[in-house]
Amino acid sequence: MKTKRLKSLRRGAAVVETAVVAPLMLLAMFGIVEVGYAFMVKQTVTLASREGCRAAALPGGTMADVTAAVDASMGAADLTGYATTSNISSVGPTDTEVWVEVSLPLNRAGFTGSMLGGGSFDITSRTSMRREGIESDSSSGGGIEG
Repeated sequence: MKTKRLKSLRRGAAVVETAVVAPLMLLAMFGIVEVGYAFMVKQTVTLASREGCRAAALPGGTMADVTAAVDASMGAADLTGYATTSNISSVGPTDTEVWVEVSLPLNRAGFTGSMLGGGSFDITSRTSMRREGIESDSSSGGGIEG
């Protein structure tokens, strides 16, 4: 009779342990998924800024080209609500560098939205490139003398 009672107590302890541990395990699993998705979004934002800067660095590149390249990259990942800035509109014919910055609020980069304070941070990437077809004015020559 005593062994039957002990088995019943052990079964009850297992139920209580499962009730305590299961929510913690689920929370940890969802946290890992959320952080992994945020890293994927960071990589997408970085790729979008590179693609936009590449479009700006080409001869005759315009802000419309930058926007189209960024939209294509961000649209492929189904991300919206981002901001794109660039110096392409203010570069002169002899300026050699162009940059593009893409910024996405963190609450747009996760499944929980702003529930965990995601609206207070931005995922941002800024890429600089040398413009193609622009000759730099170098007086040093840069050659090897022999």
